[in-house]
Amino acid sequence: MYAVIMAGGQGTRLWPLSRQEKPKQMHCLVGDKPLLAETFQRINTLIKTRDIFISTLPEYVEQIKKILPEVPKENYILEPFLMGNAASNCLASKILNQRDNDSSAIFLPSDHVIHDKLKFLETVKFSEEMLKKYPENIITIGINPTRPDTGLGYIQMDMEKERKGDLRAFTVKRFVEKPDQKKAEAYLASWEFLWNSGMFVWKTSNVLSLYEKFLPNTYKAVGKIAEAIGTDKEWSVLKREYAKVDKTTIDYGIIEKTKDIMVIPGNFGWSDVGIWGTLFDSLAEIYKSNLIVKGHHVGVNNENCMVMASEKLIATVGLKDIIIVDTPDALLVCNRHQSTQIKELLEKLKEEGKYQYL
Repeated sequence: MYAVIMAGGQGTRLWPLSRQEKPKQMHCLVGDKPLLAETFQRINTLIKTRDIFISTLPEYVEQIKKILPEVPKENYILEPFLMGNAASNCLASKILNQRDNDSSAIFLPSDHVIHDKLKFLETVKFSEEMLKKYPENIITIGINPTRPDTGLGYIQMDMEKERKGDLRAFTVKRFVEKPDQKKAEAYLASWEFLWNSGMFVWKTSNVLSLYEKFLPNTYKAVGKIAEAIGTDKEWSVLKREYAKVDKTTIDYGIIEKTKDIMVIPGNFGWSDVGIWGTLFDSLAEIYKSNLIVKGHHVGVNNENCMVMASEKLIATVGLKDIIIVDTPDALLVCNRHQSTQIKELLEKLKEEGKYQYL
């Protein structure tokens, strides 16, 4: 099995730390290594370096080389610009299929936090076993929810199909987009619903046939790109044809349109640290503290706060549920329960023409 680490996202909801020039997967947000390095090292325990590919943008290659010098240059799959993960997943699947037409692969986001590495690897091995037994299926790894999160998509399980120890595989009844608070609470109370982690396992030949059926524009464009790989026209064809793909997600474009899907519930201490609020929750659990501090800080009577300082001292008194992130050119102060609204803040920066802060 191959692995494809998706490292082209910009992680804008962790602004102002995560920027277009250095997105969150390049940062040490939880441990002492960048999230990308943590992702690579986890799967490298199971899959050899030569079989791990990095899907990213050209502008991030030099940063990634410094983080992962062991990855060979031919294992970089480059998008000329972002068009949604349906396109990037199709391109990666096509390239792997050209290398090995019987290939299977696990697709992993580069910016997730996973606390129980051994349990994660057990789950990945089980997903590979399920794919060998049911090669026409797409296997996804869901996450047992721990809170009524309205910022994540959900998967509703249906019938149990396989079991191995405490690992189970279910057919999928439906995918549910980000719910409101009331629905999220109902999903948490029900055994049927899992968080959609964005981790998928499939045979490349099978998923390419689904692209041909459901996203033919993307399939045709990627086919032309693949033909040009290794020629002197590779980059010009890539830019021209990639502009023709369907700009959508793998969930909307493929996953929700096929019935041959299985989900494996994962229980390995997962977080997507997509927003400051979830990063606080993850760090608070690790350190068993309601005050998370990085950098120069002094405080009195603060509760459920996170302070990410840079050069100057940050002093706080009597704060509750506040996130403070200081960078050389921007300072964020927000309620940790409203950190999803950073997306709106970035739109406001664009409206005001303050692109230098993005």
